[in-house]
Amino acid sequence: MKIDRQEFLQELRLRKQIRKAIRVIRERKLTKYTGLLEEEIRLRNLVRRLLKEEGEGDESTGISYLRTTLKKIIPELETGYTSLRTSKEQRDSYRTHILNAVQDLLIRGDTNFNATPDQDPDERIGEIEEAVVASVGDGQPDPRKRIDIGRKKPDERPADAAQASEEDKLESFAITGQDLTGAKGALRSMDQIENVIVNTYTDLYDPNDRDIYADFILTNLQLYFDEFEDELQKVIPEPENPDYEQRKSAPPPAGAEPEVDTGIMDEESDPL
Repeated sequence: MKIDRQEFLQELRLRKQIRKAIRVIRERKLTKYTGLLEEEIRLRNLVRRLLKEEGEGDESTGISYLRTTLKKIIPELETGYTSLRTSKEQRDSYRTHILNAVQDLLIRGDTNFNATPDQDPDERIGEIEEAVVASVGDGQPDPRKRIDIGRKKPDERPADAAQASEEDKLESFAITGQDLTGAKGALRSMDQIENVIVNTYTDLYDPNDRDIYADFILTNLQLYFDEFEDELQKVIPEPENPDYEQRKSAPPPAGAEPEVDTGIMDEESDPL
């Protein structure tokens, strides 16, 4: 069977048109899909911008509370940390004591939060009140029940009792092997910020908020201490060395020829 040349050419043109039509349809579908994708991206960016303009719209309560806490405690920690300029060991000690003390506060807070009373709190309060009334009574207290705790009377107390109390507190607070100057600075800072952390952490009842707060506060403190140290390195002057300054300013001996560095070590200084 012979195929007519005209029919053959017509068949080729038909196939060409079909392939062109298929290509046009694919391009239209791709353009439509690309347009939808671009529109989705545009809408996503718009939503993100709106959330940002509303002011941290996706922020949890734990992060929100932590932000408030940091605004209150960071200025105190920055002052305490950057005032220790004698050595980095002092600042490292300050940092270590603060982080450990804050972690202890969180652990104690979790212990109290997870404690489950065996009975209704109101019922327990009522029993305590009845016990107090029964023990006090209307008569005089029995002196035989007094327990001696070694209490010193005012005239028996040392004049430096307050200082002794502060030293005892520092002794229990300080970490073995850490610089005491940094430890004492951290102790004073904790006196200023402890209630802020405890009160805020106590106000969080959702376990997720508590986990976020506890995790992020320690991380943020570490990051801020790194930031303080980086900034401090730019302003701390190089330690003065009188011997170096004297040798640097001293004139060379009379008649002495200037030393020329040949790059070759003499026999006395050559270790080989």
